[in-house]
Amino acid sequence: ELGSSTGPGEVLLPGVLGRFRQAHPDVTVSLVVHDSRTICDMVLEGVLDLGIVGAVREQRGLTFTPFLRDELVVITPPAHPLAAASAISLHDLAATELISQQAGSGVRDTLEAAFRAAGLPIVRSSMELGLQQSVKAAVLEGLGVTVISRGAVTAEIADGRLVAVPVQGADLVRDFSTVRAAGRTPARLTTAFLAFAAAELDI
Repeated sequence: ELGSSTGPGEVLLPGVLGRFRQAHPDVTVSLVVHDSRTICDMVLEGVLDLGIVGAVREQRGLTFTPFLRDELVVITPPAHPLAAASAISLHDLAATELISQQAGSGVRDTLEAAFRAAGLPIVRSSMELGLQQSVKAAVLEGLGVTVISRGAVTAEIADGRLVAVPVQGADLVRDFSTVRAAGRTPARLTTAFLAFAAAELDI
């Protein structure tokens, strides 16, 4: 049983877990998907042996290890005024009302950290809609702008249903990280999966 935040859980891990299951047909696979904060809590409480999350929390009892780099992008509907912009500054993005993911999500934590580092106010939300698929659906409906993992919208950008707008003055990237309980010996199956995933993803 593996825990994951929505970034890796909806895009990256299903295929890797499926191939791991094919290589180890005696293993039953279960993927638990929540926001990063909840997954960290489940690992700390011993409900999960391993989590993969998009935001690192400073919390005693947890050990984080970088797993894979993820790029965040601003996405808009094609008809939105921002869609024609060559780029948007971090300052202008902070002044834009965003369709945001819920507090505790890795994307929101990363974006708010970038704003704080630049001395800007926290995210201004026109709507708060849970996690990744919810905000993407709202932007596809033409309801506004959001920041999201590029891997979650590659197909929609390619076919023109969404537009990615570059952000100047900020490197909106984050590490997907593994999270485990400090001092707890990982299960052999956990270690085997991490080695398999590293080979599959070339990391």
